Amino acid sequence: MRKLFVVLAALAVLSLAFGATAFAGGGGEKAAKGKKLNFVFVTPLVAHPVWDVARAGFEAAAKDMGFTGQYVGPQGIDPAEMVNQIELAIASKVDGIITMPIAPTAMRPVIKKAAEAKIPVVFVGSVDPESTSLAFVGTNEAELGKQGGSAIKAKFGSKPLRAIVLQSTMDASFAIKARDGYLAALKDYPDFKMVLNESCNSDMQIAMQKFEAAFKAYPEINLVIGVCGEAGPAAAKVIKENKLQDKITVVAIDDVAETMALIKDGSIWGTEAQNFYKMGYLGSKILIDFITKGVKPAQYVNDSGSMFVTKENMDTYKASLYK
Repeated sequence: MRKLFVVLAALAVLSLAFGATAFAGGGGEKAAKGKKLNFVFVTPLVAHPVWDVARAGFEAAAKDMGFTGQYVGPQGIDPAEMVNQIELAIASKVDGIITMPIAPTAMRPVIKKAAEAKIPVVFVGSVDPESTSLAFVGTNEAELGKQGGSAIKAKFGSKPLRAIVLQSTMDASFAIKARDGYLAALKDYPDFKMVLNESCNSDMQIAMQKFEAAFKAYPEINLVIGVCGEAGPAAAKVIKENKLQDKITVVAIDDVAETMALIKDGSIWGTEAQNFYKMGYLGSKILIDFITKGVKPAQYVNDSGSMFVTKENMDTYKASLYK
């Protein structure tokens, strides 16, 4: 925990530009011939508070395990740029790649190319079963939906609920599974209906525009379920502007500073916090163990964990989530 907070504090003063941030680890095991291993983490969002936590785990792993790493990716969701960065990594003959197959169809050819080049790939955040990868480290979407759904049922009892679900993109595996996790958990709720399912491409301005339009077109909406980081803060802002605080309850995702501040002041009721740090750290360890020891992970799917956070447990949840 202490290491996590130290790394995140350092990240807070950094300003990441589009492109790569490189760093080298010290100590740890070295690859054959005395050379350090070189890993590339191709993130879907290079300067985003949630993915900065995964970067922190990746950077800590580099220091602990002795590899050189580059953290690269687009500033906004752009599968073509992610493909380009993976192409560059393959051309540079890196030893391993960590990435999120956020657009499976678009990314499959380059993931196949990495496999043909015998470069192991670890997926984080979401998985594409049609692509070759060594392992997956990320949130169990069904469990996330179950946690959120259980909390909603406990809060509202049998009150009629009409929801809008906002996700990053309509074809993002994680968003789809997280949404479906909520819907499965609420299937037995006495009176629940998903009125609208929208996407925002992880863009705050687009998210606010979607909520503005939705609340006007569907005045019956009284619940927001966010399965992308922008959903909670965007909904809270639109709700406040339209004086709908007593009508609409917001369930967000991720524990970024803005979301947590909005939970504290009551603008957001709760959020699903995910362990992105573990994605970066454990993803790196899996690559190290495979390359240096020939050890494959005991299981393909490695759940990084999630927890539903409200004002009641916001001061204590990290001790359990990051254990």
